[in-house]
Amino acid sequence: MFAKNKPNATIILDKRRPKKTGLYPTRLRITNMRELRHYPTGIDLTEADFTMVFNPQFVGKDILPAQKKKLQEYRFKLDGIRVHANQILMQQNFFSFEKFEELMFSKNLKIENVYNFYDRVINAMAEKGHHGTAGNYTSSMKSLQRFRPKLEFKDVTPKFLNDFETWFIGKGRSISTVGIYMRPLRAILNIAIEEKYMNKDDYPFGKRRYQIPASKNVKKALSLEEIRKIYFYEPLPNTWWQRAQDMWLFSYFANGINMKDIALLKKENIEGDYLRLVRAKTQHTNRAASKQISIYLTDDLKRIIKRYESPDCDYLFRVLDKNTDSIKQHKLIKQFVKMVNDYIGRIAKEVGIDKHITTYHARHSFATVLKRSGASTEMISESLGHSSMSTTASYLDSFEDETKRDMMKALKNF
Repeated sequence: MFAKNKPNATIILDKRRPKKTGLYPTRLRITNMRELRHYPTGIDLTEADFTMVFNPQFVGKDILPAQKKKLQEYRFKLDGIRVHANQILMQQNFFSFEKFEELMFSKNLKIENVYNFYDRVINAMAEKGHHGTAGNYTSSMKSLQRFRPKLEFKDVTPKFLNDFETWFIGKGRSISTVGIYMRPLRAILNIAIEEKYMNKDDYPFGKRRYQIPASKNVKKALSLEEIRKIYFYEPLPNTWWQRAQDMWLFSYFANGINMKDIALLKKENIEGDYLRLVRAKTQHTNRAASKQISIYLTDDLKRIIKRYESPDCDYLFRVLDKNTDSIKQHKLIKQFVKMVNDYIGRIAKEVGIDKHITTYHARHSFATVLKRSGASTEMISESLGHSSMSTTASYLDSFEDETKRDMMKALKNF
């Protein structure tokens, strides 16, 4: 937050004079003391679209995918303008509108470098608390910088992308990781085209150009016999061995929810014999998948919750506390996942499972075991990756609680 005597930047919808199209211009508003100045952003929106751009939770189910994508692009651009303006304001010891305008709109400062553009998008994400996505974009940018320290938009051609892929794999990295690092770059270029920093005809991705390698669909589901071995393993109490076993089994029995969702669970999420939550990954997006998930609390889930409950902490598993800010929260959850993966791997070795087990296996096993037990395809999707969890959860959410309770019995049929 800015102090009252400090200038700050916001994006507003100027509704004083609609354009002939019926749209209103969005403007960058700079406030200093009681003086306001407005600057054009180049984006015109309806009142409804402006609301949805900055409040994705208000996006209706009837919005077409293409329109959702366009709203997201507007959000990226407007956030970028605001963040860039605030960065300039923070650098000024003695503010003046004239100096601000010189720094903000100087042609010499126009963002044409790919890495400057990355920085702008990353800062906007981090400011919104999306530290995981910001981290992915940062990793993508750093890998490109090692290959090409200076990179203009005109340099990003199909040949450049193929050369980067060859270089990257030559460093011992996997083809799947190439895909992970290319997707943020593709998103950056789409925004750059929208903002006229790159010609659409020069777009290097697509058919007959460069195609991002598809990730291999590696089987991550365990057999019921392997799950039984993890379930009946007897760790020393009050150790990471026990905590990792508990968290892995909690994910498996609780609709395959991921470790971040587990870390964020609070006492208020418990309603009688059910756990109600909205996945962290979808609750701030504009996707219709942002809906409540209901999980029947089996005796195993209740037992695990009871082991970690504390009257002094609202969070069920005490990974976080109420004073944890978004940056610290991201670090704590990342460390939590690392420790669970480390120790569940050790447990797997001890019980004779010849696989590299991680928390992903709990989610995939949840879906696969239910499918093999005869659960309908409407209830369980084919696979459980990050992007498909919300789809699976939405299918599960459409069934009655009694159906879910009966369904959970199949998970322990070992």
